[in-house]
Amino acid sequence: MVVGHDLEMLRRALFLSGISEEALQRFASTTPVATFASGQIIFHQDDPATAFYFVLEGWAAVFREGPDGGRTAIHLVGPGESFAEGVLAREARYPASAEAATDLRLARIDTARFRDLIIQSPELSLSIISAMFGKLRFLVTRIEQNQRWSPSRRIAAFLHRICGEQAGFCSFELPVEQRYIAARLSMTPATFSRALAELSAIGVEAKRRKIVISDVDRLLRFVNEDQS
Repeated sequence: MVVGHDLEMLRRALFLSGISEEALQRFASTTPVATFASGQIIFHQDDPATAFYFVLEGWAAVFREGPDGGRTAIHLVGPGESFAEGVLAREARYPASAEAATDLRLARIDTARFRDLIIQSPELSLSIISAMFGKLRFLVTRIEQNQRWSPSRRIAAFLHRICGEQAGFCSFELPVEQRYIAARLSMTPATFSRALAELSAIGVEAKRRKIVISDVDRLLRFVNEDQS
């Protein structure tokens, strides 16, 4: 069941924005928390879609599998984000695969049970639409950034997100391997490495997964500049 800090995170989920507090408490009390080790598959492409997921801790990678076994990265999903909500239709199948990019904790939302919840609280259908619209808006923004922003600017924006509201000095380890972040930012791992090194000019130092940012405000100014 989802309790404590996990419940606070779930309370902010867009797909639950139309639910009452009483209904939320009931829902959370019967929603299981699933754990996955890094590299473990959550679901395979074309599997029957029995659940969608909300990330409580860690990162999940969503990808398409080609006939030759190759992978095309679709998305990297972090704490406070959900994925696979689009499988709520009956007899749906997962259009992509997902695996744990790190050790991972997820709230597992059973699709059949959530459909029943929508019948009991029809306003939830609007919440799902809102959540899907939010994802569409994110996708449009990401496509625009990939076309207009330099690789270093995209990386800077990702690093700033990890720092959050922190000001001044910021130090952390990248939450996942660089190849996952490169895929999320629509670049090759080699391009990612080169662009990350270029950020040393604005006070970003990287040694393997360790990142040290001397001035978060300076990093944000770089993100907000109109880069060619």
